[in-house]
Amino acid sequence: MISWLQNILSKRLKQRKMEKKGLIGSRKRRKAEEGLRTVVDKSWSLGILILLLVWFTSAVVILLPSPKSVAKGWVEKQHATETVFVDFDFPYEAVEKTALKRREAREATPLYYRVKNTYLQESKKKINRIFEQIKQRVDLERAGKVYKPKPNDPIEKLVASLNPGILNDLMQIILNSEKRDEYLERMEISIERGIMNPKDREERIYGQKASIIDTLQRISKPRQLAKIPVPAKTAEELADKQLEYYPRVSREKLRPALIKINLAALGNTGNLVFDKAMTDSYRKTAEEKVQPVMKVVKKGEPLINRDQKLTAVDIKILEDYYQKRENLTAAINFWQKFAQTVIITMLMIIITGVYIYHIHPEVVRSNQKIWVIGIVAILAMLINYFMLHAFQAVRPIWGIPQLGLEVIPLALAAVLLSVLIGLRVAVYAGLFTAMVAAQMVGNAEQFSLLIIEGLMVSCLAGFMVRNSTNYRSFFFRCVFTIFIVFLLFDYKYVWKVAESPQVLGWSVGLSFFNSIFTSVLALILLFAFEMIFNISTNMSLLMLCDYNHPLLKRLQLEAPGTYHHSLMVATLSEQAALDIGADPIRVRVCALFHDIGKLVKPEYFTENNIAVEAKHRELHPRMSSLIILNHVKEGVDLAIKHKLRKIIRDGIQQHHGTDLVMYFYKRAIEENRDKANSVEEQEYRYPGPLPKEKEVVIISLADACEAASRTLQKPSPGKIDALVWEIFRNRIRNGQLNSADLTFGELAKVRKSFAKTLTTMLHGRIAYPKDEENEEDEDDLFVASKKASAAEQEKIEKPAEKSS
Repeated sequence: MISWLQNILSKRLKQRKMEKKGLIGSRKRRKAEEGLRTVVDKSWSLGILILLLVWFTSAVVILLPSPKSVAKGWVEKQHATETVFVDFDFPYEAVEKTALKRREAREATPLYYRVKNTYLQESKKKINRIFEQIKQRVDLERAGKVYKPKPNDPIEKLVASLNPGILNDLMQIILNSEKRDEYLERMEISIERGIMNPKDREERIYGQKASIIDTLQRISKPRQLAKIPVPAKTAEELADKQLEYYPRVSREKLRPALIKINLAALGNTGNLVFDKAMTDSYRKTAEEKVQPVMKVVKKGEPLINRDQKLTAVDIKILEDYYQKRENLTAAINFWQKFAQTVIITMLMIIITGVYIYHIHPEVVRSNQKIWVIGIVAILAMLINYFMLHAFQAVRPIWGIPQLGLEVIPLALAAVLLSVLIGLRVAVYAGLFTAMVAAQMVGNAEQFSLLIIEGLMVSCLAGFMVRNSTNYRSFFFRCVFTIFIVFLLFDYKYVWKVAESPQVLGWSVGLSFFNSIFTSVLALILLFAFEMIFNISTNMSLLMLCDYNHPLLKRLQLEAPGTYHHSLMVATLSEQAALDIGADPIRVRVCALFHDIGKLVKPEYFTENNIAVEAKHRELHPRMSSLIILNHVKEGVDLAIKHKLRKIIRDGIQQHHGTDLVMYFYKRAIEENRDKANSVEEQEYRYPGPLPKEKEVVIISLADACEAASRTLQKPSPGKIDALVWEIFRNRIRNGQLNSADLTFGELAKVRKSFAKTLTTMLHGRIAYPKDEENEEDEDDLFVASKKASAAEQEKIEKPAEKSS
């Protein structure tokens, strides 16, 4: 059992090692993958499906209700640029009058005060103590003693300050229990009615009413605050009631003393506490009961006059009017708008398709690229719609002016497609999404502005990011360009700074937010598209130029000649690509990996083995040709195994086209001269296909030229130019460039670039003169060093022999 498991594990480990080297497993996978990709990429139904999805999305975002506040874009304190006449009887709330009525209802609501529960007991304690101190003073003075108050006791000081002539009259009240109880009862009644703090009453509005909640939670009828007594007034009333039946002379003599005594007992703050919660609750209820005051503007009458300075209320009325007008129009003309939208979006898609077909025909032939363009357009339209509505949702909360157009990421489609497909497709896709956004906003005044702004930001942002070599460069170029373009288009807000300074600040802030949001979202989507659609951008390809890539490291160690050949081909191709305006990064990466298939049997290729002729001499020419031809298939298998980009696999597969392995073909003919038609030329040709894209064509030509230049004896510029010219003519004559996307003018530039680069690469060196003073060359130096070492060894051995 154990041995059986060991055998299975060992077989599995060997299989994994062979799969890593690309020796097994990848061929089947490559055929399945290529077959599925071909079916998907050439299916007309899938292409039509993405067009229908784009059509549906564009129609939906246009037909969905547009945000409220995009209608005019006017801001507070701005002078209206035109007179707005209403198209129907438009009722709106007279905000100022409604606010006035609600304010009146609020002020008419009485204030609510509560009586302190402890106030009455505290006042009784004070009055009783005053009476006790008066009695004590009288008793002391009758006994011939002096009443001495304590310095910090206000009651004793008060008693000491009383006129001695009234003490006997006061004693009649104190000693007479009936009068004393009557006195305390009157005080209790006054306190229960409520005593207002003088400072509190001064802070209230004159004429304000108040209701008092007594200790039994009974609410009194509202009365004016001015009629609620303060402590001083209550003290006077209590004194007057107590002295009501006293003779006039006694009343005038006792009244000031009783007022002082009452005020000392009542204090200066009163016993009423303002109940803010109850008051606010009743006031809110009163405000809610007030119905809005409505004003009606008849059809044809002006709602806003020209040069009128707009207030926040005017902006709100305008928003309500435009929203109501839009709702009425949508309800009445929905089917008309539906038919119009469907037709317009269909025409836009047809025109876009015709444009792309004539400018980028290779895009139309690839469903993959059509799907990329379609999905980018769909995402851009949906994000535009979402951002516009999200902005209008948060705008009132943060008090942002009417700057809804500043948050629409119009550049998103352009910056994505510029690096994924190309600049011209990116510009037109950006214009398409801008036109949809303009119709989505639904305002004629801003329709042209949105289209122009979308076109400008798509052109400039797409142009700036198309040659980005890394993701950081892509991000900063994107941020800078979008921010500058949106900022330049906000020149109109400069004139509004005097009227509303915050508008310019919000404009700059929202433009910067738009640039950051668009750039971050573009990076995220770029990663997703590269992964899902297996698309190569300069940023992802540049990372493959790292010479520490596992396949390149294997080339260095296992096939150093092929590795050096790949470096030379990359140098040739990159310079030629720059000369004709092709993509140098794509050329360099494809050139580095174009011969990785030789890793399977590197010893059978001349650049890796000087004795390669001996190996092939033992083989039949057909077998040798199969080894050479198979390096293309093996290279594609390794590329799939290591998940290299499609452009690299195309470069590996197409860099030989359907060229003939001439050496072994002629050898086969020589060995089979007696047998007529025994050698099939097709068996000695590469399977193809022919190179199509400029970058792959350049690599194909550079591969042949670099390999052939190794055969030149004493290369000179003339010889190199003649060799390159001959290779180019043979390729054209053999039909290897029939599918190439190159003009004869570009081919001439490539030939000239190859000749120049190869001349510098294969240049000779000046012979260094010998040193006449020292005729010994380097070999003589090594020989002399060897002789000296031998002499020293001999000296060491002779003493040893003597000692023995």
